[in-house]
Amino acid sequence: MKKLAYLLLPVLTKLPFGLLYPTGEKQEEWVVDWRSRYYRFADLVAGDWHYLKRHMPEDMRGKSVLTNTTTEEDVAFLRARGARYLITTTPRLSGRSFGTNVMEALLVALAGRELGEADYLRYIDLLGLKPQVLDLEKPQEERA
Repeated sequence: MKKLAYLLLPVLTKLPFGLLYPTGEKQEEWVVDWRSRYYRFADLVAGDWHYLKRHMPEDMRGKSVLTNTTTEEDVAFLRARGARYLITTTPRLSGRSFGTNVMEALLVALAGRELGEADYLRYIDLLGLKPQVLDLEKPQEERA
């Protein structure tokens, strides 16, 4: 593996970011391809939301999705496909779950300095930041 990494990484790091990850309008494109088949066998699908959404099949009945950076539109997208749960590692603020990197930047900005692991844990506890589990089968008014 190390030899392969030694040979490939110098080339891979020169590739355009958009080739590896959907950016801009490509984030909204829905591409059902060979990657989509893996969703069929999983009870829990985890990863970056834009990548998950891009390759997500229409039938997600009973499946749980673990991700971040989701909006209310994304919640509706998952509900329409029959997903059971949406789990985010960060809380929803104004209908949106932000990326962990955004939450980390927020804590650093609040502290005004670089933080260590103990600092992050203290701020997370102090601010009551918790992951969120949305039961997508419950009517919207029951979800808080």
